[in-house]
Amino acid sequence: MLKKIGLEKRETLASALMEKGELFAPAADGAVVNFRRIDNPGDVTLDFYNTLQSPKSVFFPQTDDMVRYRLTHEGVETEEVPLDFEPRIILGVRPCDVRSFEVMDRLFAGGGIVDPYWEKRRKSATVIGYAFDEVNPADFYTTFGIDAADPTGSDIFMVKGKAAFLLKGITEKGDKLLDSLQGLEDASAQDEKYFEGRLTEASKLTTRILATEGVVEKLEEVFEDPYWTTAAAPCLNCGVCTFVCPTCHCFDVQDETLFGRGARRRIWDSCMFTDFTLHTSGHNPRTNRSQRLRQRINHKFSYYVTNFDVFSCVGCGRCVRSCPVHIDIVAVVEGAMALP
Repeated sequence: MLKKIGLEKRETLASALMEKGELFAPAADGAVVNFRRIDNPGDVTLDFYNTLQSPKSVFFPQTDDMVRYRLTHEGVETEEVPLDFEPRIILGVRPCDVRSFEVMDRLFAGGGIVDPYWEKRRKSATVIGYAFDEVNPADFYTTFGIDAADPTGSDIFMVKGKAAFLLKGITEKGDKLLDSLQGLEDASAQDEKYFEGRLTEASKLTTRILATEGVVEKLEEVFEDPYWTTAAAPCLNCGVCTFVCPTCHCFDVQDETLFGRGARRRIWDSCMFTDFTLHTSGHNPRTNRSQRLRQRINHKFSYYVTNFDVFSCVGCGRCVRSCPVHIDIVAVVEGAMALP
């Protein structure tokens, strides 16, 4: 099923989606664009390259209450946090970010222990993918077989045409949502031809390529090499690379209490932080920044591949664009691969 709506009717599209559930979409956040829950359809923007942060927070929030409690003279009263989420729609997700959801599924839903928070949010969501129109020099998603207009993993896929947004149902869930939306028109045969042509053109629009053949074995081989000290020399251990990454999933669990009320929360953490591996004994197995950078690279390109048979990277380029000291993950991996 292919539908269309005029470019000038962006708010109409957002309003129609909001009638079907919670809408998460790109919106201006100061000088950048980020995904957030939409309350005003006028806040949605579809004129952006990619968001600063990935949309993973829709399924894996930066802070997530697991148990709420109240301290009383008699003890502790707990309140269960409901896990029944109303339908939610994520609009404008770039193909590399759509792929990141599937990468995270391997851990949170397919790793033997199912994370109910991730699973229930995923099942409640309809993902509307959005084709890239250009390539940023930092991107390398073609490395992982992802096209600029790759509909894989989306329920609905959207292409920006000359006068209208074209939306095609990819899954049964997507078709059902499209069919129920007010304000959309049926696409013509010419629109169908344009949509398919756009996908074909996008398959030729390639990013830079990171050669990954043999990378798992090579990273194991050079684990103790002094190279990591050199590669990590500029690193500030600020953790921005992990916070903007669509597949980083490290978290801490903390109890936060104020005036007798509190919550046990899951909070994003980062393997780049000095105290990430600090034991209660005081021992820290990763005291050096080189060890932390090595951990991040190995996790993306070795450990995750061994455990889940997929790279924990989708080549979105966010870590490269956001690093304050211009560390390029592609260059770091290529440097390790070039070692004798």
